[in-house]
Amino acid sequence: MTAAIKRHPYRAAFVAMLLALAVACSGSTDPNLNVNVGATAEKTLESAMQADRDFAAAVKTDGLKTAFLAWFEPEGSQFIDRGSMITGAASIAAPFEQAPPGFMLEWAPDGGHASDAGDFATTTGRYTVRMGDQQIDAGRYVTSWKKNAEGEWKVVLDATIADPPKSDVPPTPDPEGRPG
Repeated sequence: MTAAIKRHPYRAAFVAMLLALAVACSGSTDPNLNVNVGATAEKTLESAMQADRDFAAAVKTDGLKTAFLAWFEPEGSQFIDRGSMITGAASIAAPFEQAPPGFMLEWAPDGGHASDAGDFATTTGRYTVRMGDQQIDAGRYVTSWKKNAEGEWKVVLDATIADPPKSDVPPTPDPEGRPG
């Protein structure tokens, strides 16, 4: 376990973050509360997933910088899987100004968790980065959404983890037969 954490420290942090969000969004287990936990959280998640899809569509219609400025909370944060963190919508959107022609970021949500209060959700999915027709990166993402005072979903935290590089070399088996 320790060796795995040393080789992939951000994966451990990503898993810990997902577990914390799942627990935080799991809702009350108090049977005396008169709350339809499942239906409320399900509606909240579907609403956030639609916001995620709308954000991805805005990238194609409005451009990367404009879409990121519009959909991120002004003080939101983004973790990039190679270890850097950017805070603030303007700082997150700024690098897209120098993006070369043909550079495109695409994603689609495939799951997540949501609060029963209806104002917080986390979506997960796959992303790809393309330069023209060539894929240059792909992986998984997790995006945390919060409704602002106007009731609009805004991104408060976004993190990506790139797929491991493909290798033709099979992994070396563990001498004691442990997986991974």
